Amino acid sequence: MKTIPIDKLVDVIILYCNSNGLTITPLKLQKILYYIQAWHIARFEKHTLFDELPEAWVNGPVYRSVYNTFSEKFYRNTPLKINVQGDVPEELETQMNELDLDQLQTEHINTTIKFYSPQSEGNLVLKTHADAPWNIARDGLDAFERSSNEISIDSMFDYYNPLLA
Repeated sequence: MKTIPIDKLVDVIILYCNSNGLTITPLKLQKILYYIQAWHIARFEKHTLFDELPEAWVNGPVYRSVYNTFSEKFYRNTPLKINVQGDVPEELETQMNELDLDQLQTEHINTTIKFYSPQSEGNLVLKTHADAPWNIARDGLDAFERSSNEISIDSMFDYYNPLLA
């Protein structure tokens, strides 16, 4: 099972939202990345799509490298855009092809982005807060206590895999 750089997937998510008239903020991006990774782990027997694991922050799962990339936009929650020369849908297709994934992984990414990207960031935060993996990683912490605890592969697999049936 192939893994990809997280920054390449970030570009795909932003381009998808840009090409479909959907707002994508740093917070919403984090939640979509989380669900892509969590469902990938569940569907493909604990294989990660990218190497980084999310941390259990107050507002839900966060990938530190992605936070660092967009930190100046994170707290102002500025919508993200990728400027392309030419057609955005064509650039999205090019970016997806460059990932060089098999058909199942490509379908997984597309399906997950299509399902979660129309949802509000607030709704996605609430969903991640309702799911066991985030709660397990934050066990013993106060509601607004900072944390860099990682959400484990096992907790994501154990929670999401049975939901596939």
